[in-house]
Formats: sequence, C-alpha cells, structure tokens
Amino acid sequence: MIRVNLLEGTAEQRVSVQKTKVAARRGQQIFMIASALMVFLIAIGVDHLWTNNAHAEAQEVLKSEEEVAEKLKADIERKNQLEAELKQVEERIKVIKQLRAEQKGPVALMSAINERMPGGQADFKLMSVTQKGSQLQIIGTSLNQQIVADFLKQLEFSNGLFSNLTLNIEGKEAKPEESGDKKSDSEEMVRVYLFKIECTYNKPRAEGETKGENKQEQK
Repeated sequence: MIRVNLLEGTAEQRVSVQKTKVAARRGQQIFMIASALMVFLIAIGVDHLWTNNAHAEAQEVLKSEEEVAEKLKADIERKNQLEAELKQVEERIKVIKQLRAEQKGPVALMSAINERMPGGQADFKLMSVTQKGSQLQIIGTSLNQQIVADFLKQLEFSNGLFSNLTLNIEGKEAKPEESGDKKSDSEEMVRVYLFKIECTYNKPRAEGETKGENKQEQK
C-alpha cells in the first residue's frame, strides 16, 4: 500500500501560498509607490507649467504697465511744456497790451479832454495840461464863467475817467488881445476868467489788467 503524507503536502502548499501572498503584497506596494511617484511627478509638471504661464503673464502685464507709465510720463512732460509755453505767451501779450496802453496814454488823455471841451464859438482856451502820475492839472481861460462850469461838469460825468475834481477860478480885467479875442477891435476891458482844474486821471486799463496793477503803476 502506498502512503501519502498529507501533512507535508499541506505544509508545502501553505508555504507556496504564503510566498504568493508576500509577492502580491510587494507587487501592490511597488505599484502604489510607482503610482504615487507618477502622481507626484505629474503634479510637479503641472505646477511647473502653471508657474511658467503665470510668470509669462506677469511679465507681459509688467511690460504693458511700464509702457503705459512711460507714455504717461511723456504726456505729463509735454503737458508741463505746453503750460510753460502758454504762460510765456500770456506774459508777452500782457506786456504788449501794457506797452500799447502806455503809448496811447497821452493821446487818449488829450482826446478825452478834447471831447469834453465846449464846442461852437465859445470863448474858451486851454493854456496847459500837466500830468504827474495819476494827478492832472488843467489851466485855461474863458470869458464866460458858466462855460467853465459846464466843462467841469463834462469832466465829472466821464464814467470815472476823471475823478476828485477841484476848481479854482479867478476873474480879472484884461484887454481883448490879452484875453485872446483877436476879432474884437474894441479897446474896452473885458473880464477874463482864469481857471485851474485839478483831478485824478484814471487811465483806461489794458484788457486783463487788474485794478491793483493799475494802482501800483500809478504809484
């Protein structure tokens, strides 16, 4: 009779099974390690790619911002330059207007006085017109005291051109030729009124000139 050692067969099978299980565990561990390593490498690759893209975008944004900053800087410099040029032009215009006003001053003054002198055949004569700063002195003669009063009134109502008017008038007897009446052949004495008007002449300001500037010039 053949005898079979079931115990030995069973032990060998157990060892084989145990080895198979150990090999399976090692295979699983190796697979898990390999999978984890692959996932780690993929994550590193994705992060690297994302970082590079973000860095490239940041570089583009920075470059764009620098271009905008340079453009704004150039615009500001141009703006400051234009403002400086405009200020220089305004100063030149102001100087030109001031010079024109000063050049026209005496002409304008005499024209203003002439416009207010009595017209027609009035016996009225100006002897001198003296100006010192804004102070004006007008000296003349007339054969009619009322004509002098009318002339003073014309100066007074001049829209502020002449102000602070004072009148000093004195009558005296004189021969016709001394009074300026050359047409009269009479040797009789006539009464001549010598008048002196003192006032403030408010020179018309150039366009854009302030009252303070005008007063400062008059000083």
